[in-house]
Amino acid sequence: MSYPLLTPRLSIEPLALRDVDEFVRYRQDPEIARYQSWDMNYSAQQGLHLVQSQADVVLPAPGNWLQLAIHDRETGELLGDLALHTIDTAELSFEIGFTLATKNQGNGIAREATRRLLDFLFDEVGAIWVCASCDSRNSPSIALLLALGFENRPTESWTEIFKGESIVVNYFGTSPSTRR
Repeated sequence: MSYPLLTPRLSIEPLALRDVDEFVRYRQDPEIARYQSWDMNYSAQQGLHLVQSQADVVLPAPGNWLQLAIHDRETGELLGDLALHTIDTAELSFEIGFTLATKNQGNGIAREATRRLLDFLFDEVGAIWVCASCDSRNSPSIALLLALGFENRPTESWTEIFKGESIVVNYFGTSPSTRR
């Protein structure tokens, strides 16, 4: 198990110091922050702390997250990131998320990167379950999860107050036998 995870167009590895400026820039975008847990005032200091706190992490400890940079293989440009959360190491279950800078959305990058992360988790790590949660208003992310073989599990979805609004959070899951 090692990084980078490669696809024809992408290189995926833990965020590094060189990524902080662009990472912070797209986290401050109101359209990106709308469906995410951070606010638009995400700072360079927060980004730097995040990168430093994840140094040398391959898989996060249970309950922790790891942000994986999605780089263009040719240019090295940071396009977005994947989030990886270890739920339970005994059960080999994980939660994932994805974020792309607005300019990089709509051209298959999230699908390609997330598919590679799923391959890594199921084929190399031996995961038996991967889940994701998504704001029910975020139809592009829902479509991506469904296209990758995640199943919407309405009985495990919930309603919460998020950034001052009552929203439904859809819960999705996949296993080695249901992924695409």
